[in-house]
Amino acid sequence: MRPPVFIVGPHRAGSTLWHNLIAMCPGMLRLAEPRFRGAPRQRDFRLFLARYLPGNDADPLVMAERCFSRVPTRGLEGAFWRFEGIPAVDKPELKRRVGERVGRSDRSLESVARIIIEELTVASGCARACVKFPLDVRHTARLFEWFPGCKVVHITRDPRGLAISKSNDPSGTALKVRRHPRFSWLLRKAALLHVIKEYQAAARVHQKLETMSDYHLFRYEDLLAEPEKTIRELCQFIGADFTPDMLQPEKGRHEHQPSSLTGKQQKAFDPEAAVRWQKVISPIDNSLIVTLTKSSMKRLGYDPEAHPIFQKKRFVANGQVQQAGTDPAEACS
Repeated sequence: MRPPVFIVGPHRAGSTLWHNLIAMCPGMLRLAEPRFRGAPRQRDFRLFLARYLPGNDADPLVMAERCFSRVPTRGLEGAFWRFEGIPAVDKPELKRRVGERVGRSDRSLESVARIIIEELTVASGCARACVKFPLDVRHTARLFEWFPGCKVVHITRDPRGLAISKSNDPSGTALKVRRHPRFSWLLRKAALLHVIKEYQAAARVHQKLETMSDYHLFRYEDLLAEPEKTIRELCQFIGADFTPDMLQPEKGRHEHQPSSLTGKQQKAFDPEAAVRWQKVISPIDNSLIVTLTKSSMKRLGYDPEAHPIFQKKRFVANGQVQQAGTDPAEACS
């Protein structure tokens, strides 16, 4: 079994698309968000362990049974714990092996996380796992300690695109706005400021880890502007073979989130998805985000004025070229 691949980064950065692409690699198990280590005050997996594995006298088999039960439990709120599309979870042998290994371990968060992912991979008949957002981006360095030899794919996106998507997130901010319409302005501005804060934190993480050979930063705009080049770079980094099918992600398992602006589920590459936020962002919000993230964008190697995705958008708008390779299907967002 090979060390896993981890995707880290902010929500609404196209993470599902990146996840779908990596999951198309042969022998790769697709795993969602486990929240092993979350942001401050977040109910992460540590809360669950404190209750079901409080000390050396606790029965690790009971903990394992609860982990794989799919029963809503504090500390198991992430999509990971629903185990959708993973029939191996129902095998009694999986729970027994996890319980036995945890019993022989030091019972730390690190050990339990590693055992669960390794045993899920083996029980599913896969050679490797790809896990999306296993922890808060600030704890990214821990992944190299917990999983020696793992690959970390750090994804990012123009912070203005992130802010617009986050403030219109159907399952997040938009839901809060429907519940509390009188506070819609305040809720959307809070989402914007949250994105800025997280973007700045991600830039600091990148600055600390960028020289590591098992860490690589990938930009959403690069993927949509030059899919084949970016996917080949991704495959080379994670040590997987590139296949032409990866240029048509709709052929694989595509558990796409709906676009926050169109409401449609993304299926294929669409460069317009990277610039659609320009149509709805206000001049004030645009200026505020650029001002507060300018240095972070530089750290992340992102120049919004010079990026090819914006140049292509201008050409199409002027009627000079028809976007080559653009799929007319629903947009990625």
